[in-house]
Amino acid sequence: MKKMSVLFVIAVLLSSGVLRADLKLGEIFTDHAVLQRGPATAVFGTADAGEAVTVSVATATANAVAGADGRWLLQLNLNDVGPGPHSMTVKGAKNEIVLQDILVGQVWLCSGQSNMQFGLASALGGRDEIAQVSNERLRTFNVSTVGVPEAATVLRGSGWLQTIPANGTRSAVGYYFARELQRELNEPVGYINSSWGGSRIEAWLQPETVATLSADARADWEKALDDLAQYPARLEQFQQDVAAWEKKYDRADRELTGMPADDAWKAANLNKLPGNGAGWLRAILELNEKDIAGNASFNLRSSGVPGKLYCNGQLVREHSLATIAANASTWGGIDKKYLQPGKNIIAYRYFQPAGDFRLRIEMRTATGVAKPEWEHSMEYTFADNAEAVKSYPKISTRPGAHRTPTYLYNGMIAPLKPYTLAGVIWYQGESNAGRAQWYLEHTEQLVSQWREHFKHSKLPFYWCQLANYMAKVDKPSPSCNWADLRGAQTAAQRIPYTGQAVLIDVGESGDIHPLDKETPGKRLAAMALNDVYGKTRPSRGPQAIGAALVDGKIAVSFEHLEGGLVARDLPAQYPIALVDNRFADLKRNAPGGTLEGFAVQGGDEQWQWADAVIVGDQVIVDASKITAPKALAYGWENNPTCNLYNQAGFPAVPFKLALP
Repeated sequence: MKKMSVLFVIAVLLSSGVLRADLKLGEIFTDHAVLQRGPATAVFGTADAGEAVTVSVATATANAVAGADGRWLLQLNLNDVGPGPHSMTVKGAKNEIVLQDILVGQVWLCSGQSNMQFGLASALGGRDEIAQVSNERLRTFNVSTVGVPEAATVLRGSGWLQTIPANGTRSAVGYYFARELQRELNEPVGYINSSWGGSRIEAWLQPETVATLSADARADWEKALDDLAQYPARLEQFQQDVAAWEKKYDRADRELTGMPADDAWKAANLNKLPGNGAGWLRAILELNEKDIAGNASFNLRSSGVPGKLYCNGQLVREHSLATIAANASTWGGIDKKYLQPGKNIIAYRYFQPAGDFRLRIEMRTATGVAKPEWEHSMEYTFADNAEAVKSYPKISTRPGAHRTPTYLYNGMIAPLKPYTLAGVIWYQGESNAGRAQWYLEHTEQLVSQWREHFKHSKLPFYWCQLANYMAKVDKPSPSCNWADLRGAQTAAQRIPYTGQAVLIDVGESGDIHPLDKETPGKRLAAMALNDVYGKTRPSRGPQAIGAALVDGKIAVSFEHLEGGLVARDLPAQYPIALVDNRFADLKRNAPGGTLEGFAVQGGDEQWQWADAVIVGDQVIVDASKITAPKALAYGWENNPTCNLYNQAGFPAVPFKLALP
């Protein structure tokens, strides 16, 4: 009877609303947060329906009442509030929240793919910056990589981080951009890093986008979603095909016989590991207490084969056919419970029933990347069988969330709610190269949607144009995917309150992730300081505004001269991959002029390099040897050699245009 009475009381309390949920803030609000200075800075969270909420920061106070869905939002006038640090008090009917060390300044959102995600510790000069700088007024919030089919209401992330040494993996481009703003504005700067390597722009758009797209773009969008929907059936079929193949050729994995003896190991060549059986990789790590203060990580790529990871004899993680097909080629952490001071044995057993393969492995501890010597040993091998190798089923790869329309908007932008921003910087496009025909309309949708989402109709939006990449060419290329994508990025400048940082001079031919992240950050900051903050300064490179053909000479006119046009000296070598200190000798294509990178298309549709010189505020291109010139291009290659700048040091915008 007593038990029934308790249940009855609980039921009454629930129905009457007496049991109340605690007042909560949105996850973007944590200790050390930076709030955007302005007259209407949004603060939001959840509470009981109808609950009154009061928020105070220094002298600024505002009130709200939670709606029927339990959500509340208010706006603080922070125009006259100093930079802080302040406490932020949030009061409701039941509880009170107090956040400490809150700053008021400028907040920017950094988004895109891997070149925005690229960590400061890995950038050129980044470790020196980390070692030399401690800045309590420069802060970041890293949004976790989350891709979901419906708009998320909970934000996953790091919380606001105070100083550079606290997080060397913060966005390098975001850091250098924020550093330049802070130096000029002398106030706190916060940057929210919401980026995912390899992502397509479609993944950052809202679901309703599809209805506004052109027919071919809409078909491409719908196919991506259909591929994801069909994946479970493809995976099941793939696993059935593998089982049938293993039975037909008697190539199923055998029972584990244990780790090989110490005398069975040889130095490993990770670029060509023998398959046709089961093999082992082993490395010995000497770790101290500081190394194992946090979790380690074991990251591998390009495996495509099942495997098991061991640490000091304990199974840490298994890599199955299903996880491979789900794009799980990079593994996560090794919990510190598996590690010990002194000698640690990391072992990886793989099963590859058909052919050689390559593996790229990275080991990272709490103190940085570890580079042990890897050893290899075969557990057993299958007899050679060319027919078996040739007929091994192809992996049915799961489409990644980062490449699926709407998934990253839903998981990484939607839960930011209308957090008040000063603007957005964006570095993306590598994964859309080859799909440039849709990139302009996707960019227009992106900017429009994010402005609506963050309740700022003129939200400044600046992006990085793709850097130079891939092999240099001897002859002008008739088709260049990266150049075409850059052209779409340039065209997107027609969107009001936008701009692009041209990076045609910071890339590396053999590395899609150029190490120079300071130059992009500075060029983005120059536009923001000039356009948003009224710090009048040069901020853009020369951009062609017209060309006239007279007597075999093409006269090209430009805007953004900033003191005049300059032909920069060309270096003797260009970078292949700075991370490996690899360079190649530079060969000039147009030695008859002072400028490189100009090409003319004749009536035969063929392109030829053309000599060019600067005359006053124009470039004069020699087309006298071209029959019936019809088009002119500058820097229109994946990795062009080009050297036109203005006096302020900004490179000219690559272009392609028809001649009148």
